[in-house]
Amino acid sequence: LASAPAAGLAAAAALATALPASAARSGGRVGGRVSGGGGYRGGGGGGGGYRGGYGGSTNVYVAPPMSPFGFGGFGFSPFGYGFSPFGFGFGVPAPLLLLFVGGAALTSFRSARGIEASDKAGAALCLQIACYCDDRNDSLYGRLQSVARSAETQSYEGLQRLCSDSCLAMLRSSKDWLAGRTESTTAGLLTNDVETSYNRLVVQERSKWESEQGALTRSAPGQPTYMVATLVVLLRQGSELPSVSTAADLREAISALAADVSVEDNLLAAELLWTPEDGNDVMERDDLFLNFPELVNV
Repeated sequence: LASAPAAGLAAAAALATALPASAARSGGRVGGRVSGGGGYRGGGGGGGGYRGGYGGSTNVYVAPPMSPFGFGGFGFSPFGYGFSPFGFGFGVPAPLLLLFVGGAALTSFRSARGIEASDKAGAALCLQIACYCDDRNDSLYGRLQSVARSAETQSYEGLQRLCSDSCLAMLRSSKDWLAGRTESTTAGLLTNDVETSYNRLVVQERSKWESEQGALTRSAPGQPTYMVATLVVLLRQGSELPSVSTAADLREAISALAADVSVEDNLLAAELLWTPEDGNDVMERDDLFLNFPELVNV
């Protein structure tokens, strides 16, 4: 009969073998952010900028109205302050007047600083896909490796090409699809801080790795592995991506994101993230769904 300590060690070893890893060991990312003036700050999520320089400013001057009785200006009203040819009477309610003046002042400030309203983010879109890479070279892993190595993230066109090529690589790997998901945040009456959602999505995915590489640079083919790739974009305008429940839904979502990115001057920021990155790092199926529970089988 085995001793009690020996039996306990055997049970512990069996339990440890059955438990999946709690986090992916390696991951990588490439991307950047477009500044307002057409400039660019690259290198994996660098901070943005605003359209600078000196330009003409918009000045607002409200002249007091003239009155046929020789006086005029602001008058009193049961609804607040207002304009009247008699110096008193009905006018614009004070809160609305203050709102108008404040908006005019903000417009003047933004014009003087060169900040345009069109630079405001209107949509943050996230597309995530899981694949099984039996051959790392001839799979999504190898295709993203090629995209990341050739990525030129120091220009708007380069960042736009990174997104388009990533979407194309995902579509060409459809035979290896296992699961996917989408997440969308669009600006509206109750949702205005779209950029915060974009940053949250990027940080959320990066937190699932124990180590991070700036680009896919491994040349060794590596063993077969499961893989998760995520593309997060920040747009001036965009529609919510369709939810994913079938392979057709996933294909439609990838195509929709690629279409939004291809719109001229619509892209503000983008991040392509993947795991595993290391050629010696292998993700098991249990690890995949433990670390990415939001994924939906397709």
